Amino acid sequence: MSNKPKSDSQNKELTREFMKAFLNKYTYDPRSNLSARWALLWCTLLLILGILHLSYPTYSIITTGVDTMFGLIAIALYPTLGTSGTLYRLREETIKAYSKNLEKLVEQKTVQIRKKEKKYRTLFEIVPAGMFRVTEDLEIADINGYALDLIGLPQEQVIGRKCLDIICKCEGACALSGLTGEIATKEVALPSPDGSQNYVVISCRNWEMEGRSSIIGSITNINERKKLEETILENKQRLESIFDGMDDGIIVIGREFKVVAINRKWASIIGAPPDDLIGKRCTEVITPACQDIAKRVFLTGQKERKELILLHKGNGQQLYVDIIYAPILNKETRVEQVIGVLRDITEKKQMGDLLLRSERLATMGEIAANVAHEINNPMGIILGFTQRLLGRMPESSMDHEELQIIEQECIRCKKIITDLLDFARPSIPQKRLLQGEKLEEIINTCLKLLEYQINKRGIHVKRNLARGSMINIDTLQFQQVLMNIFLNAIQAMPGGGNLRVSVSTQTQHARHPNGLSLIAVEDTGVGIPPENMARICEPFFSAGKPNGTGLGLSVSKKIIEAHGGTLDIASEVGKGTKMTIELPL
Repeated sequence: MSNKPKSDSQNKELTREFMKAFLNKYTYDPRSNLSARWALLWCTLLLILGILHLSYPTYSIITTGVDTMFGLIAIALYPTLGTSGTLYRLREETIKAYSKNLEKLVEQKTVQIRKKEKKYRTLFEIVPAGMFRVTEDLEIADINGYALDLIGLPQEQVIGRKCLDIICKCEGACALSGLTGEIATKEVALPSPDGSQNYVVISCRNWEMEGRSSIIGSITNINERKKLEETILENKQRLESIFDGMDDGIIVIGREFKVVAINRKWASIIGAPPDDLIGKRCTEVITPACQDIAKRVFLTGQKERKELILLHKGNGQQLYVDIIYAPILNKETRVEQVIGVLRDITEKKQMGDLLLRSERLATMGEIAANVAHEINNPMGIILGFTQRLLGRMPESSMDHEELQIIEQECIRCKKIITDLLDFARPSIPQKRLLQGEKLEEIINTCLKLLEYQINKRGIHVKRNLARGSMINIDTLQFQQVLMNIFLNAIQAMPGGGNLRVSVSTQTQHARHPNGLSLIAVEDTGVGIPPENMARICEPFFSAGKPNGTGLGLSVSKKIIEAHGGTLDIASEVGKGTKMTIELPL
């Protein structure tokens, strides 16, 4: 049933084709149609036979059937044979046309394929990455110029060689790609012709090509990325060094009020490693109030400042700190984090307190100087009348001894008043350059005045004045300095000891171009306790001496500083004290 329509359709198509050929003029043209030529020949022969039949009737009995048959053949043979030739020609023309069209199509496809091949080859060559193809035997079948430059070998030395020997000299990326379609990537270092190394990323993928497995791979140069990574790492380390090396404490707080970063300075105050503080809430690291401050900075974007007193958990000291909270903005100018900068202002606070104390002392000094000036005259009158009464009263009298006590205390009071006036209002030194002999004379004069106390305590005095010694001083003021220092040394040796005075001159000195004089006074006394060293030159600090006013060293230091010099004190309890005076020439 299904084949009948198909057969009928074919018959109709053949009938149409036959009729088309039968009506074609080519069918009857013996010049070009071979079949028509043969048909014409046969028709001619039949015609000759017909003529013979008509011309020779005696043969009619024999040829009548044949003539009739040949006549029918003559009628049908010519167009039939011509039609077959036309059919053959039409089919030949159709085949030729089809073949021509097919050739044209093949040619077009070939041109297109060549264009695409050229295009892809161009892309293969100009792509800014190394490209290669490897056969299923892991031999390099194709490779572009970029990859050859990275490998540093010419193409003829690469094609046909194993990729593991050329590209992946260690465990190669191609060996990692086991399944079709999976991409394997590996970072390797390829040696370059100049001896350096090219850092590359090799990516491979298995691919089916022309029924055979192959591997398509790419080589990407990452030298610049490596350099950038190294630069970023160096900058990161440098910033971390700066971050950790700053004298100020720094902390970064995130939006959840947790510590994002903290430097070593701040961590040392907390008494914990920085890594242990990352992620903790700022209230645990700073103070409970820091969250409210950070919250306001997040909302307003404005700086805030806070002064606190913190306990340094590392050394236990109390610190005065000034913390500035500032916003850190992102690219949308929104506050992303808050940075806190902690500055230790303990020394500043102490200096402020010291300045305030100095101002108070200055005020008290002026008041004391005015009071001393007012008291000095009445004390002089009391001393004068006391001495007059002593002159009139016999020494055997009981009142004479009491008057002597009054005289001594008046003299002591006048001494205190004089020292107080010298401390409050030191006079400008009238300096002059003295040679060693004159300086030795001043030293001997001072020691002579203290000879009674020196001998009474059994103190041995040693003098050591270098040859050519010089000094530039106000004689009277410097004599007062030596008296105070000698007296301190004598009082430090109640059970006797050694007192050594040495003088030398340095003609070349970095801070004093004209030279420097050094006067050293050493004793073997009880020494100064470390807790008293910082206050030893403070006014009215007598270190427990019953007869001391506490102004001797203070006045001496002021006089030395007025001369442009310095006073250095070194002491060890139980071994003695050394006071060194440096005076510029």
